[in-house]
Amino acid sequence: MALLIGFDRADQSQLGMPFIGARCEHLPYDLVQAALSSLQGIEMIVSPLLTDQFDAMDLAQQLQLGGYRGLYVVVTPVLPNSEIVRREIAALCPGMTVQMIPRTRH
Repeated sequence: MALLIGFDRADQSQLGMPFIGARCEHLPYDLVQAALSSLQGIEMIVSPLLTDQFDAMDLAQQLQLGGYRGLYVVVTPVLPNSEIVRREIAALCPGMTVQMIPRTRH
């Protein structure tokens, strides 16, 4: 299961992404801790780099506090060097695997 946090359901954020084959559940940011303590089989957590409510660093800290140790996928706009951002998030949360996926809007 992939938890999609910070995406609008109508956005169909999973289209064209490597997690399209996974069961995707949308979740608001303020329910992250509850979901981590109650849901089983979370294979990955996916979020945008930046939303009006949070950014990827905020979510990474919440995931760390909740004991999450899986894959965290951050969907980004095209960045000149996303590896810098990925390393910063990974350093904050050493138990997680952080992956950056650029996505352009049409």
